Amino acid sequence: MDYWEECVSEACDDCGLIITKEQIECIAGWVEGAHENYGMAHGYECIPNPMESEVKSLKMQIEKLEEKHENKIYGVKKGVAMRRNVGVHNVHIEDDGHVTYDRR
Repeated sequence: MDYWEECVSEACDDCGLIITKEQIECIAGWVEGAHENYGMAHGYECIPNPMESEVKSLKMQIEKLEEKHENKIYGVKKGVAMRRNVGVHNVHIEDDGHVTYDRR
């Protein structure tokens, strides 16, 4: 038996109602449809999910931090390039922080 039909059948039994299988199926169909549309009918689908909002906020913070980091790296490369009279694209910063440059 279908979940919704079983719910309707049990509810009818509790109320002392005697209804046919076709009536149970009809009522179950309506209850299932109402359940599927409940969120839309009460606006729950318009309310932002707090977890999604938090993730979005954290991603924006990460993007800002990464942009700041890139700007700082560019500043260091530009400073080294100016002192060594090379192009910024010729300055390299290794993962361990070691700075090298190509003379070109």
